[in-house]
Amino acid sequence: MRRDDSSREAARRFVGSAGTRARSFAVICALGLVLLVLGPEPAAAAEDPCTALVRMSLPDTAIASATLITGASPMPEYCRVIGTIEQTITFEVALPTTRVWNGRFLFAGGGGFNGTIPSLMDGLVRGYAAAGSDTGHVGLYTETTKSRSHDGTWALNNPQAQLNYAHRATHLVTLAAKAIVRAYYGRDERRSYWLGCSNGGKMGLMEIQRYPDDFDGAIIGCFVIDRTRLMTSYTWNMQALAAAPIPPNKIPIIAKATLAACDARDGLADGVIDSPDRCTFDPKTLMCKATDGADCLTPGQVQALEKIYAGPRNSAGRLFPGMPPGHEEDYPSFITGSGTWNGHQSSTWEFQENFMRYFAFGPDFDTIAQFDFDKSVAALEPLAKVQDAASPDLSAFKARGGKLIMYHGWADHSITALRTIEYYNSVREMYGAGTSDFVRLFLVPGLHHCTRGPGPWNFGSRGQEWLKDDADHDIVAALDRWVEGGPAPDKLIGAKFVNDDLRQGIAFTRPLCAYPKVARYTGSGDKNAAASFVCGDPQ
Repeated sequence: MRRDDSSREAARRFVGSAGTRARSFAVICALGLVLLVLGPEPAAAAEDPCTALVRMSLPDTAIASATLITGASPMPEYCRVIGTIEQTITFEVALPTTRVWNGRFLFAGGGGFNGTIPSLMDGLVRGYAAAGSDTGHVGLYTETTKSRSHDGTWALNNPQAQLNYAHRATHLVTLAAKAIVRAYYGRDERRSYWLGCSNGGKMGLMEIQRYPDDFDGAIIGCFVIDRTRLMTSYTWNMQALAAAPIPPNKIPIIAKATLAACDARDGLADGVIDSPDRCTFDPKTLMCKATDGADCLTPGQVQALEKIYAGPRNSAGRLFPGMPPGHEEDYPSFITGSGTWNGHQSSTWEFQENFMRYFAFGPDFDTIAQFDFDKSVAALEPLAKVQDAASPDLSAFKARGGKLIMYHGWADHSITALRTIEYYNSVREMYGAGTSDFVRLFLVPGLHHCTRGPGPWNFGSRGQEWLKDDADHDIVAALDRWVEGGPAPDKLIGAKFVNDDLRQGIAFTRPLCAYPKVARYTGSGDKNAAASFVCGDPQ
């Protein structure tokens, strides 16, 4: 077939019979005109890398959503990923867009019995990719606590949920979150860090003990070490208050008396007690001379306060250290509660009640009437193997070059700083002088539980502000510098803001010294300026 014949045959096949040829030609012309006006068909728009994450395939993991969140100062624009592992562990990963990502990953520990995903703001505002989880359950919200993290009902007869909460869920979420980070940015994170306080500190300690390859560095503050013994101490306090509740209106006289007894021992009467463990205060000095009154304590209240300071004991001796005296103004929130019965409505009353009933002894257990400090403590030992983080063995974490910064508030009345000192000393017993190569401890005067208090409590940890974006003022920057081969932090600069509001200005700054050093006034210069202090041995 000749070339012209072939073309005609092809045209016939396209157009069809002679009767439809004219109509087909008209259609072709019309289409050509449309193409001339509109141009070529546009290519399909590239899928946003954030929303594409919903199709990620990870073991036992489902990505429920991946949404780009518009930035609003101080939060940058970021990709918010929500997912579940094994259908029970809910997590969130927050991924700053590539223009602000600092190349690092930070996991945020949650408080209490968790049951809700913590805020990831601490990481996001610094440019970190961040993650957090509910540790495998949803806590019940109550109006009394205004929180889901005080609820322990989920743990009843559920050893798997208890295990997930203790440490397993955190490890699984860490692995999944890192995979999501790498998929979104197309490269590995440069460093991985932990940041947590209270239970969030315990979560970090569990991580570096049990899964030492997960993180390059960790910051753990005001942290739970041995949860079973901590809950025992809470029950001890509640039993002490059962017969002689201390009402909120009597708390100021206690705080005033301990401040008078302990403040100036550090050489400077400034309203902040630096080393309350070195102060001897006798609650009997507050005993009413005759009848009960608003400015004194009854004999029963004196005895209750003595027990709180001393800590729980049984026939074998001391079980857990007590609370050092000082800055008791937060006692109603953490220990004494409404002052009506058994420390009711304080956070520690709620925690011990939920723990003893739903983790340990059953929902009908009466912690005040039935808990025995010999028999009941022994019965908690199996739980301790799962829930406690008391091991000083950090060998694997140390071997991979991991760095750990611990801190605790001297005025923490949820978890005593004395137990953290004991733990740090147990680590020193294992590693000797080499401990300071990978562990530093900072004790913060006047810091209540994680935040607040009369002391210089802002230094960049969970829920805190910081004065400058450098390793001297920001504990996260200090950890990063140390992990990257820079100097270990010998001190941090903490700040107290006017009315605890950064916008109102600085009340004072103070160096926070690596334990066992303490900040000492030089004897000259502004007493409200950190530059007027040096780190030295305690008196």
